[in-house]
Amino acid sequence: MNRSDKESIRKLLLNFLSDKFDIPPEQASREVPLRELGLDSMLVLDVIMEAEDRLGTKLDDLTMPREATLADVVTMIQRNLDG
Repeated sequence: MNRSDKESIRKLLLNFLSDKFDIPPEQASREVPLRELGLDSMLVLDVIMEAEDRLGTKLDDLTMPREATLADVVTMIQRNLDG
């Protein structure tokens, strides 16, 4: 996987959401707030830590909108990988 490929990052997150939280990939569209998927701030942190583990990197800038979506998480990860 190209670490900075947004589609690869999105697929990684979708797989994790499906495996860990039983959230079907079709339910986790890019625009749905993570809170609507049942993910509170602690669970979003769990998703971020899993992304760090799977990508083998430390994400330093975790800045995201208050009502973060999957697309926001992908953008945040991309920003860290490119930075």
